[in-house]
Amino acid sequence: MMQLHNLSRRRFLQGTAAVGASGLLIGCSSGPELAFPTPRQEPVGEMHEWLFIGIDNKIIMTNPQTEMGQGVNTSLPQILADELDADWNTLEVRQAPLNSKFNNSMMMQMTGGSTAVKDYYHSLRAVGAGARQMILKAAAAELGTSVTSLKTENAHVIYQGKAYPYGQFANSAANLPAPDADDLVLKSDSQFKLIGKPVTHRDTHARITGQANYGIDVQVPNMLNAAIVHAPIFGTKPLKWDEQAALAVKGVKKVIAIDHALIVVADKYWQAKKAAAVLKASFSAYNAAMPGMSTADINQAYSDALDEEGQAEVKAPHVINVEYSVPFLAHTTMEPMNATAWVQADRVDLWIPSQSQTVSAAFTKAITGMDDEQIHIHNTLMGGGFGRRGEGDFVAEAVLASMAMGQPVKITWSREEDVQHDMYRPMVMSRFQVGLDANFKPIEWHNQFVSSSVMRRVMPVLLPDFLDWLAPPLTNIIGDMIIGEGANHIAYLPEGEKPNATQLLVDTNVPVGAWRSVGHSSNCFFTESIIDEAAHLAQQDPYQYRTGLMTHTPREQAVLDLVAKQANWGKAPTGHFQGIAVEFAFMSYTAMVVEISIEDKAIKVHKVTCAVDCGKVINPNGAIAQIEGGINFALSAAMQGEISIADGRVQQSNFHDYPLLRLAQTPVIDVHLVASDEAPTGLGEVGVPPLAPALCNALAAAGLPRVRSLPLSQHGYRLA
Repeated sequence: MMQLHNLSRRRFLQGTAAVGASGLLIGCSSGPELAFPTPRQEPVGEMHEWLFIGIDNKIIMTNPQTEMGQGVNTSLPQILADELDADWNTLEVRQAPLNSKFNNSMMMQMTGGSTAVKDYYHSLRAVGAGARQMILKAAAAELGTSVTSLKTENAHVIYQGKAYPYGQFANSAANLPAPDADDLVLKSDSQFKLIGKPVTHRDTHARITGQANYGIDVQVPNMLNAAIVHAPIFGTKPLKWDEQAALAVKGVKKVIAIDHALIVVADKYWQAKKAAAVLKASFSAYNAAMPGMSTADINQAYSDALDEEGQAEVKAPHVINVEYSVPFLAHTTMEPMNATAWVQADRVDLWIPSQSQTVSAAFTKAITGMDDEQIHIHNTLMGGGFGRRGEGDFVAEAVLASMAMGQPVKITWSREEDVQHDMYRPMVMSRFQVGLDANFKPIEWHNQFVSSSVMRRVMPVLLPDFLDWLAPPLTNIIGDMIIGEGANHIAYLPEGEKPNATQLLVDTNVPVGAWRSVGHSSNCFFTESIIDEAAHLAQQDPYQYRTGLMTHTPREQAVLDLVAKQANWGKAPTGHFQGIAVEFAFMSYTAMVVEISIEDKAIKVHKVTCAVDCGKVINPNGAIAQIEGGINFALSAAMQGEISIADGRVQQSNFHDYPLLRLAQTPVIDVHLVASDEAPTGLGEVGVPPLAPALCNALAAAGLPRVRSLPLSQHGYRLA
């Protein structure tokens, strides 16, 4: 795992030269034991090092994270390019291949968990600064001067008014030892030209002109296309189908039966899609060993588990005893699931819009028996991820199809398959007993919550086969940290007082996975709604009540105070109502005020004001865009997001019955980023958690009944 803190203990940079080498190749590692290949001519295709500077002054950076709209193709290069003094307009950025040296703090190649900038900020600065120092040292030797007499700018060394390209010194620099971490000379904040600046995303022009290539755009010579029909009930298998009817469709090559689905392969996708519609497939019956045939069935299992666990006995002067719940949610990325695979005798090539090279490789290895060195992952742009593309199911299906056909196959899910065969945000039921003192301040916080487990499902993918059995007992002991995130941080308790949160796991037939902001999306709704209930019991202003309890969490209190000020808290126009919420998630602090009006249960969200402290901000433009996107994503889910189960099947299938927010329904969004010298922390998901409670708290401020379950459409509300 790459260690990104305490640089003094690590030798981050290694640079060497080979006979005839055409540049400087830089590696970044977590320890000197990690070997680097001999530098070579300009890397073609996969680049397994972090940085290449060619003698022609071409500079190539390897990006360890995958672009899915969050801006990592801009923010991470900004960090390296600033320390290197590279030419921003000519810097080339390539996606990292499958290689553990690019692992993040989760010990895997994964773009998720709001970790991109947080995990790679220090290491990318080290790579850039170290390479610049090596270039300067080589230049000083060649020009017969001292390093202190040289400056750098736009990939050039400046000496006595003349500019020399970095490439002129690249081979000489490659013969120098890389500087130790203690000897790195990093820029001060005042010297930054890119870090902290509102740089336009590198791929914006390609996106808006249709030149950007996503997974769904992949074209490979001799490639076939496939559609898929999954078993409608999770855990069942295909039994019978009309293969001849499918083969009668022009262009159809084959119908492949796999464990849980039928894959129709054809020359073109729409041929495969048409053939899939005439399969008339039947599937095995569901073995009801665990709940999952209906939402009511799962609700009852959850309720039974909570009843068996029981509640805490609270003897405080005032007690809040309530139950909250949230539903299953789909990801519905703009680009449906797709993958292209080509399995050959000694290698596998994958062209995939994936958040995780590690997971994709794990599925591929399990199917083909090949090792990491034989698996070549070509990550494309993603049309949204939200956690869904961290899974490997869609990749495995393409691998199986390619093996059956002996040539490249691209599989594309229809929107219906995408909605009905997701890895859903878990449904959660949560009970609380909160003790308040005589002044209505919280002094005890007890919480029992139940859901199915994400970790129990995904752990076997990453564990060796002989350790698969560990997942159930381990999660029984430690719980599921993905679902529990946010449950154990209650800023309103007295300093030193901890909440008592008990997590229960009930297996169901519905597959669950990471969804943007994971457990924070449910736990923030619960916590911030309950503290609002406490403020109303105390007959105090919800903002004043909160900030008065937060004196021991100054950064959290600061964003709360800032958002209240910027939203003109308490001064909403006549007929408008405000709700407030705050959350500590991904090591960042986020506070939000939602301002609404309402008529006949039609809610008009006029404005959302948000304050965020995420440490040092690399690109304010990208940061604000991420928060705005998270707010709209969360508003859509809070108002109308729900996956329901009946007869074992997901009832929703497309945007007509799983509606998303429309442009005319989006509010004015006002984002304020706290200036900070702290190290960068997570950002991509922090705009999601506070929206739902702030919205529901605004409804309570309007004098309407407290909402304790989502979506609001369940309670008759709709967006105006």
